[in-house]
Amino acid sequence: MNERERAEKLRKMNEASKRRRLERERKVRKLKAIIAVVTGLLLIMVVLLILSLTGVLKLDKKNNKADKSKDKKVVEQEDDDLENLIASASDASSTDASATDASPKDFSIEMTFVGDCCMATNLENNSYGTLLWYESNAPTTYFFDGVRQYFEGDDITIANCENTFSDSSVAPRDKGEGTNYWFKSPSSFASVFSDNNIEAVTINNNHTNDYGPEVFEDTKAALDAAGVEWGFRDKIIYYEKEGYKIGVVCVSYYYYEEAEGILPYLELAKENSDFQIIFFHGGVEGEYQPEDWKVQACHMLVDNGADLILGAHPHVLQKRENYNGVDIVYSLGNFCFGGNDHPGSNRTIIYKYTLNIHSDGIEYTVNSKDEQIIPCYVYTGSTNNWQPYPIEDAEIADRVVKFMNGELDSPN
Repeated sequence: MNERERAEKLRKMNEASKRRRLERERKVRKLKAIIAVVTGLLLIMVVLLILSLTGVLKLDKKNNKADKSKDKKVVEQEDDDLENLIASASDASSTDASATDASPKDFSIEMTFVGDCCMATNLENNSYGTLLWYESNAPTTYFFDGVRQYFEGDDITIANCENTFSDSSVAPRDKGEGTNYWFKSPSSFASVFSDNNIEAVTINNNHTNDYGPEVFEDTKAALDAAGVEWGFRDKIIYYEKEGYKIGVVCVSYYYYEEAEGILPYLELAKENSDFQIIFFHGGVEGEYQPEDWKVQACHMLVDNGADLILGAHPHVLQKRENYNGVDIVYSLGNFCFGGNDHPGSNRTIIYKYTLNIHSDGIEYTVNSKDEQIIPCYVYTGSTNNWQPYPIEDAEIADRVVKFMNGELDSPN
């Protein structure tokens, strides 16, 4: 059996597994509906029994003239209790009816993804004009002012957070010889994401451990305090709408075998969501074409059930493709990147992905998946002003789109 046949066999096995999972979920939903109906009937029977008993009590009390006044109070109290019981039964029936509502509906989930957001400066340099200088002298909304409109109307926006957030005085981690960078910002600056309608970030990359484990934990805490969801390996980002759940697995891999190692996280997402996304960090920096191993790794993840794959780390854009019905973007490039005054490429994108879903009350069907590529500049000043902005020049924007579709060798 050759590689293609093995991949096809694996894909079919995965589809069969997903169908079995959906069938199990359908049976569970039906069982819950049956339980709700039985519970409602039991509540009605209890109410009828109490009504009957109360009627007998009332009759006995009317025949007992000596205790008429006392009986009246008792009856009134019992009537009040009965009314409360009936109201409770009515509320329970209403809840059960809502839980078992099987009316068909159509809805959409609109997601937005952007690439490398390094909201810091190397070794905490805050001299004039650096990103950290702007952090101290401009509102947090400054950094995404030109693109925030694309984040406001969607269901969820997810970015690659390529820096740490901490107030701890910790020395940078030793990275050995060669050119290295370390990125750290004050913990309060984590709100730069939530203040700009970026609801979630992946923190699985080569810079969130720049200052070691203590600062990595500080980063998680800072994001939590800012109300920003974060993903890291088995800490999967989940988003649910109308009962349909998205799972975003945030990982890094720099060679094929490492990509195989993240399969358990994908399986975990498959157990807890309906649509699984891989947001990975890996590849060679500065390369506009994805390496063969990375293409093979992404195909392997699709064969194992991934429904959408997005990449980061090269700091430049790389093409998108559709493999076996699944969309893959190999690199989203830099977006708001504080680590370089003159990034090698001043081209990036906002990637929108919309699922159009039909529900019959029990099962879900994805009717269509829509992509939208919004070409952007990484910066608009003569040097990096830390402000991504949509490309308004139609010819330049068209070149970016053609590159993403594999029609050109470079977006520049």
